Amino acid sequence: MKIIFYFIVTIVYMNISCSKDNDSVSETFSDTLRPFFQYNETKDQYLLKPWNYSTPQNANRKYPLVIYLHGSGGAGNISYLNYIGYDNPDDSNVDETALNFQKSHPCFVLVPQTSSSWDNNSLIQQVEEIKSTYRIDESRIYLIGYSMGGSGSYSFANAYYDYNAHLFAGIIRLAGQSQTTVRNAIADKTAIWLHIGLEDTEQRVQVTREAYNFLKNYCENAVETTSAVTIPGYEGITYTLTVNTNDKFKRTEYEGVGHGVSSFPFKDSYLILWLFKQHL
Repeated sequence: MKIIFYFIVTIVYMNISCSKDNDSVSETFSDTLRPFFQYNETKDQYLLKPWNYSTPQNANRKYPLVIYLHGSGGAGNISYLNYIGYDNPDDSNVDETALNFQKSHPCFVLVPQTSSSWDNNSLIQQVEEIKSTYRIDESRIYLIGYSMGGSGSYSFANAYYDYNAHLFAGIIRLAGQSQTTVRNAIADKTAIWLHIGLEDTEQRVQVTREAYNFLKNYCENAVETTSAVTIPGYEGITYTLTVNTNDKFKRTEYEGVGHGVSSFPFKDSYLILWLFKQHL
């Protein structure tokens, strides 16, 4: 009897959420409707749609969009992105991290690909097409970037604002190697969390600190606090700038870690929760 009950629970899961990002919607998640990342060769991008996007009950619902910019040489590999919903549809072993993300944070996830450097015009075109094709909540568009994509997140955010004055609600920047400033409107409205390993290059550590100091100097009334990293097996400090009760700007420095901060920071479940609570 216990085995049968467990099987039923794993096939159909009822999720009731009180978080803002899920709009307190009660949903039934059936394995037969579970989405997986799809690669579009023409557009050179991966796209994950929200679970239950096409069901009648969600016909008028708008969804957040997460954009991930990979690092140099990272094209073609998204297997480490389980924390934003990647799972292998051909694998009989379900990735629980990916499963929980898809159920807790139904959203679109766009992962553009590039074999060279990021081209802002191409990124703008891709995002605008997603916005015009699907029901996107434009107050909840989030940007994550690692290494080249970390630098690219700032470059893209600035270019996107220059293009149509649109803002991202939140940015997670991992080991950026250049770009220390954002437009004033971005500093006003966008929440940003910077991550760096202290054993990374001196330049990247310095760039991360300069980027944080730019935000700190911009928000003169922000209150700064510090806390220890809570990820098991890792040590470091998180610096937080709180603005009007919102943990708006954060910088986490990891001790004994080099450039490989592409995924382990997301073992802190608060990181994704922090991102999805950001609204314009």
